[in-house]
Amino acid sequence: VEITDACVRQLAAEIRRFTLEAANERRSAGRLEFHDLLVLARSVLRDRESGAVVRDRLHQRYQRLLLDEFQDTDPIQIELAVRIAAADPRSDEAGIAAWDAVPIAPGRLFVVGDPKQSIYRFRRADISIFLAARARLTAVGGDCVELTTNFRTVAPVIEWVNEVFATLMAEPPETLLALASQPEYIALDPQRGAPPQGPPTAVIGRAEHPLKTRADVMRAAEAREVAATVATAMNDAWSVEDRGSSGGWRPTRLGDIAILVPARTSLPFLQDALDEARIAYRAESSSLVYATRAVRDLMMLLRAVDDPTNQLHTVAALRSTLLACGDDDLFRFKVERGGNWSYLSDQPETVPTDDPVRNGLAYLAGLHARRLWEAPSELLDHIVRDRRALELGFAEGRPRDVWRRLRFVIDQARAWSEATNGNLRQYLRWVELQSAEGARVSESILPETDDDAVRIMTIHAAKGLEFPITIVSGMSTAPMRRAARAEVVFPPHGEVGYRFGKHVSTDEYEDWKPIDEQMDYHERMRLLYVACTRARDHLVVSLHRKARAKAPDASKRTNAELLLDGMGALIDVIPDAVPEAAGDAMVLRTALTTAAPTALMPLAEWERERDLALARATRPTTIAATALTDDGAHDPEGELEAGLYKRARDLDLPPWLKGRYGTAIGRAVHGTLQTIDLATVDLGSGALDAAVASQCEAEAIPDRSADVRRLVVAALGSPSVREAAANPHWREVYACTPLGERLLEGYVDLLYRDAFGLVVLDYKTAATDDPAELARRRDGYRLQGASYALSVAAATGEPVTRVVFVFLTPSGAVELDLDDLDLAIEAVRTLVDSGREITLDEPATAG
Repeated sequence: VEITDACVRQLAAEIRRFTLEAANERRSAGRLEFHDLLVLARSVLRDRESGAVVRDRLHQRYQRLLLDEFQDTDPIQIELAVRIAAADPRSDEAGIAAWDAVPIAPGRLFVVGDPKQSIYRFRRADISIFLAARARLTAVGGDCVELTTNFRTVAPVIEWVNEVFATLMAEPPETLLALASQPEYIALDPQRGAPPQGPPTAVIGRAEHPLKTRADVMRAAEAREVAATVATAMNDAWSVEDRGSSGGWRPTRLGDIAILVPARTSLPFLQDALDEARIAYRAESSSLVYATRAVRDLMMLLRAVDDPTNQLHTVAALRSTLLACGDDDLFRFKVERGGNWSYLSDQPETVPTDDPVRNGLAYLAGLHARRLWEAPSELLDHIVRDRRALELGFAEGRPRDVWRRLRFVIDQARAWSEATNGNLRQYLRWVELQSAEGARVSESILPETDDDAVRIMTIHAAKGLEFPITIVSGMSTAPMRRAARAEVVFPPHGEVGYRFGKHVSTDEYEDWKPIDEQMDYHERMRLLYVACTRARDHLVVSLHRKARAKAPDASKRTNAELLLDGMGALIDVIPDAVPEAAGDAMVLRTALTTAAPTALMPLAEWERERDLALARATRPTTIAATALTDDGAHDPEGELEAGLYKRARDLDLPPWLKGRYGTAIGRAVHGTLQTIDLATVDLGSGALDAAVASQCEAEAIPDRSADVRRLVVAALGSPSVREAAANPHWREVYACTPLGERLLEGYVDLLYRDAFGLVVLDYKTAATDDPAELARRRDGYRLQGASYALSVAAATGEPVTRVVFVFLTPSGAVELDLDDLDLAIEAVRTLVDSGREITLDEPATAG
């Protein structure tokens, strides 16, 4: 059937319509993804009816826009920034013109980034966007400042990087590219000297492998040499920077070493080599986690549970460590006893009830019956508990690494279920995307803080990080482009290009394809640059590769061959990382050395140290400002004060709920004062009544709306609130500052700036306007107000000149200032630094 170009365009339009409908469905279901937020935000700014007003309001609100890590910015993100920073945000041009055609107001947009680290083309963060934006901003009068000083890496590594990548990142020929795809290389200026012990730069795999060497043989040899390099660094005590209190240099630890790989193809070989050398390691990006043995076994059980007709999955699950059926068990079950691989069928009587294969099949049948009623994360949790997956970690020799992986997988499955409400089969398809060779997963998982082990991660996951010793490995694989069933390309000018299957594509796709391949080639160079610049003190580069019958095209060269192109004669002066004879036999000596056991301390001394450690562990690390009130936990009527006990958990609450734990009337008053506009509220309009009614309904006191409105009007009429409304002010401000080993935190009802500095204002509801009673209560809140002033001043760097309590009484608002602010602040410091417990059941005084 002839499929015309018009058919393809119609199909593309249907895809765009379907994508928009899917985003709207996710919005209706409250399950928006990050990309949905970007698309919908752009739609708001482009809207013909309301877009101009929205752009103008944002333009007025955000006077300066700073885009950090600008090399990772995609077209939608730069479009949002440009439309907000437009010279005339209300013009039609600012709403519908391409982002690079919208005039930008001078001084509005400021971008920071390193184009040499642009490695996210797969999500449209294209290097061409950076280069085009830089040219655009400088053409309209902006300045371009080059930051070349490098404080991270030692000079020999920086000099090597400058030499290699100045060659690799030379300007591409203009005959092929319609736009720039590689930035000019600007040399870095090092500030640190070479380490005293160990080579700053080194190479492994200097000699190429024979022409017909199998890929698995070459990867295994590379992995053994990487393990030997780790052992050499440990045994020879390579020097790394000591960033502790002592400074200087110290011998390396396993946790200082990172092995970076472009993909997870070489991970199994690295695991085997490090295991053989008895070197502890951990895989730290989720894409690698899904390729590890423990997680593969876990997923194999789920695949067998999902599809009882797939006998291959069933047998593979039985052979996993979780069901532990050996080949002899499988042979006996099937051949000698006539068993059936289907766990939904009855087994013949010749199979005894204690047969391990029969028991494994029964376990799979039980999980299969529960799959419709339990989320994938719940099934995973059952398997981990039932089959003792955590205990099996000891068999691998790195139990904590296995525990961390399993916890990560279960947590991620739980998050997936909450976001999608999908079933087991959908989850397994999602896992395939995470573990596929072409997947780009950059999410790092947190390591155990006290686990000293070599870190293995992908280069994408390592971006933004640094490591004392960096080993760049897995460079022997030739680049392969795996075509998807449907592809789309986005030329910077012209129509979007599509390809469906092998035989259907638009002219735009075919025209852009060679340029796209060239840009991929240039991004591979930048990926190598990111990998090599993660090194802080030592860089080891693997050049393992096999001989070629003839030189391949530039885009087909392996990463190792690309580095060789840039190194040139440098390879002759870079030492080998390990002795030539040690590559296969080097073992970490420190792992084999057993220290002499020391005598146990006396029991009484051990108990004393244990009690001290438990006391330190149970001591609160944060102190709420409201815990410093003399009222302790309750007011004279036995009810919580309005606005009391504002904790950090309030960060997750909506604005109208933050920091309100008192009486229903007090909470309604605080909520109304948080939501209305202090500067423009009209006491005679219905807007105030609506806000009061809304808060009263939320507190289930609709019959008290008149009382709440009276207190709100009293607050709005107080001199300090009126002054705040006429000046820059902020409501319900979370302030936090460290004091010694603890954090002092709290919420400020109203913070504003006057001619002398910042003013802290706190609302308090009161049943009486008796001056003596209000003065007593002001004194009780003395340390609370002082702690607010201390936190705000420390966080902003501006002086707090005044703390005022606005008591809202039935007769009106009464303002009382904290008249000994400096002394009160010192009292707070003394109290917090004293180290004694401060709880809500114990009134805190000044001493």
